[in-house]
Amino acid sequence: MATTRTTSRTTSRPANRSAARPTARATAQTDHDEAAVKAEIRVPLAEVRKPIYASVGAADLAVAKLLALPTTTTSEVRRLSDRVGSLPVQAARVPTQVGTAVRALPATVTSQISDLQDRATQLYNTFASRGERRVASIRRSPSTAEAEQRTRTAVSQTRAARTSTRRAAEAVGRAVVDAAPEK
Repeated sequence: MATTRTTSRTTSRPANRSAARPTARATAQTDHDEAAVKAEIRVPLAEVRKPIYASVGAADLAVAKLLALPTTTTSEVRRLSDRVGSLPVQAARVPTQVGTAVRALPATVTSQISDLQDRATQLYNTFASRGERRVASIRRSPSTAEAEQRTRTAVSQTRAARTSTRRAAEAVGRAVVDAAPEK
């Protein structure tokens, strides 16, 4: 006795996202003590690409910051040298500032926690946009086109070598069979 059950599901999303939604459909069929399950999951490519773009964008920003490090280091050293002179004045204010900060801590923490998710989402989207632009620029670059052409040439040459090797092996096989004495 076989029983079949199909389940379909569309994941819900906030209204501000695109109309394409991930869907899942599963079919389970049981027959005595065995079960066969088939699943089909459809996810928009934009949803799959976004984390990759975000990681590329974060790496691109890190590289940009590292490249800017020599110039920012010089200006930061000057800024810190200027601040060293004002340290005694700032140290005298610390006890009052600490008391004020401690009293304001609950309200500060609450506002920071509520703001944190929005900032994280905004940063993620910024990284994804930056990564998408970087990937697009890499795709359009002349060096990428050249590498693509060289790869196609190498694949073509490899296929040709494989074909000629196979034909040579077949010819050797036929020659061996032809040269073998008949009994």
